[in-house]
This record gives sequence, C-alpha cells and structure tokens, in this order.
Amino acid sequence: PFPVINQSVYKPEVQWQPNAWPLWLGGKPVHDWSRPYFNWDALLADIAQYGIRNSTQLTIAPTGTIATVAGTEGYGCEPVFALAYTRYVREEDKQIPLHYVSPRFQKALDDAGLDAAEQSRILNEVGTNGSCQNVDGLPEDIKSVFVVASDISAEGHIRMQAALQLYPDASISKTINFPPETSQEEISQAFLLAWQLGCKGLTVYVAGSREKEVLQTEETRLKREQPQDEAASKPTWEQPTTIKPRPKSLQGVTYQAQTPLGTAYVTVNTNGQEQPFEVFLNVGKAGSDTAAVAEAIGRLISLTLRLSSSLEPRQRLEEIVNQLSGIGGRRPFGFGHNRVLSLPDGVAAVLKNYLDATDDDPKVFIAIHEETAEQPKLALGQVGDLCPDCGQAALVNTEGCRRCYACGHSEC
Repeated sequence: PFPVINQSVYKPEVQWQPNAWPLWLGGKPVHDWSRPYFNWDALLADIAQYGIRNSTQLTIAPTGTIATVAGTEGYGCEPVFALAYTRYVREEDKQIPLHYVSPRFQKALDDAGLDAAEQSRILNEVGTNGSCQNVDGLPEDIKSVFVVASDISAEGHIRMQAALQLYPDASISKTINFPPETSQEEISQAFLLAWQLGCKGLTVYVAGSREKEVLQTEETRLKREQPQDEAASKPTWEQPTTIKPRPKSLQGVTYQAQTPLGTAYVTVNTNGQEQPFEVFLNVGKAGSDTAAVAEAIGRLISLTLRLSSSLEPRQRLEEIVNQLSGIGGRRPFGFGHNRVLSLPDGVAAVLKNYLDATDDDPKVFIAIHEETAEQPKLALGQVGDLCPDCGQAALVNTEGCRRCYACGHSEC
C-alpha cells in the first residue's frame, strides 16, 4: 500500500490515519498504512462532477495458474497447495496429467545432505498427500518452512486473509482448504469468522468434493478410484426402487373442502409410524371426467408416498403441497385466505391443513372448520362435468343431452 495514490479518488493531500488496529494483529501498526479519512460529502460532489476513475486501486489478484506457468511457488496470499501433486491440463478432448514436485523442496533435501535413497523415500511419502509434516527422518527446520495449504487450519487461512484485507479495496481471491470429512457446521463457522474479521468474500473447498479436480494429491486420487458399493455406484434412476405394499387396514382422516369443481372429499391414511401413506380424492359423480382427474391426482400422490426414498413421507407430502399450491384455474372459488384457485390448489390446502394439524402430535387430527352462521355458504353455481370445449365444470345432463352452461356446448 502507498500513503498517497495520485490520479484517483484518493486525493494527494489526504492524510492516511490508522483505524482501530485489530488486537489479534498485535495492536497499532508500525506504519500508518490504513484507509484515509474522507470528507464523504466533498467526495460525492467530486464524483458527481468528474466521475469515478480507478475506484478500486488495490487488489491481490488470483495468480495460481500464472504462478505455475512462471515456475514460482507463491500464489498471491495463497500457501503452496502441495509439495507434490498432479495437475490436469486439457489437450483437445483429453485430460493430460502433469506430475509436479516442488523444486525448492528438492533443493532443501539436497542441501540437507540426504542421500538419494533417503530422498526417494521422503518424496514418495510426500507424494501421497502433498505434506511433509508427518514424514519421519526429515529435519525440523525443513518441516517448519515447507508448510502447505492442508497443514494450515481453516482459522489460520481466514486470519491471514483478514490481515491482508485491511488494505485492498477489492475482495481477495483465496481458497480456504478443508479435509474431506468437514461438516456443514465447520463450514458455517468459517464464514462467520470471515465476516467477523472483515473479509469481503470467502471461497471454501473440501478436498475430493468435485468429480474432476484441476489439482489433486495422490491420496485424493486413490480415494476417488476406490471401488464403491455396487448400488451406490449406480445412477439414482438405476438403483432398485420398491413400492411399499398396502396393509389390509389403515387409519386415516377425511376432509371436506369446496373447490371450483365441486365439493372434494380428501382422505389421508397413515402407516404404523404415523406417516402419511396414501391419499384418496373424490370429486364429482362417478364416471365423470372430474372424478377421473381427481382419482388420478390421488393415485399419483399415493405412489409418491409409497415409493422408497431418502425423504420420509411427511417431507414428500410437504413438497407435494408446494408443487400443487397456487395452480390457477379459470374459475376460482372463495375470498381472502379461503380462496381456492383450482382443484389442485384446494387439495394442497387440505394436505397443508393435515400437516399442520399433525405437526406436534401425529395422532391428533384437526378437521377443517365447519361453516357456521358467521361464515355463510357461497353460491358455487351449477357444478357439472368438465366441458371439452371451454374446460369449465359446467357440463350437465339435461333433457337427454349434455349441455355446458358456461359456453353453450351441447352433446345429443
């Protein structure tokens, strides 16, 4: 950082004053290299008059690939990824592996006076996971110098980034490396720490989390190539799927609800673990198209609940509610929060009522509130079968013919 940067929004006469220096960096800095104090009103006026030039002046650029091409072993503020690793480079339609060993580490072994056999053993061990910290027979002074990304804790990575973030205007491109067994809670704590220390951005990477990696150690490669369980190695759609058989008797509850297609009776039956097992939907007269559509919806919901899945039936039913809710039709029914947009929307409302009612105690069922004098019935109009012309539920049998009272379509 420079005390004065000309030809920028930082005016030369602005004096650089240190901010409150973080205690974890040892108190006050030696040099007054912090952000200057601005007269923001004057600065905004200048921006309005002259515009912004070089609004971002200091940055630490991501230089991983450039550093590799240049043969250096520093990547901006990144520690060395590994002392030995494999880098994959695309050539036409193939991935070409390039094996790398740190030349500085090799030179350190030479300077330590280790013979060829000992060096070969050390390099073979280092080549496994890229680190030299657990290699027997390696001098401690070499171990203390050649520390790689996987040797540094996530907190250490973040604190280094936070220390450098005090100066640059731009966020810093730096990877926080995690081992394969990292939990979601550890990732969450890393982001929280980065925010608390003032980092503008954070990139985390869990070793082996991607199907293809540009850089990987031998240990990661071997784990990836280990034979997997036959069922787990198959794509999801190729794994065996079972449909739970229906018991002879089930307990359940039936709800009544008004929909644009008429009164719907929705029955939810549960299994022995108080989980929804199947759904029956009855709307309209038997043999009508409306009844057929209702039966189809019920069958599909039941099939979804009975298929083997990593999600429990209640979670699947919640997702079904999300999918059916809000589907609109030509003739909504009701007002306010009781408004039903279509038959699927009405079914979703009933299923949500079931889920809410059984949330605390699955054995307690709360029926939909019955209509009272304070909540008078609303006239639905004539509800019939689905009209093939306009699609409304207004096709009724009259005088030996079928007539639609919505569009006038008739069948005789």
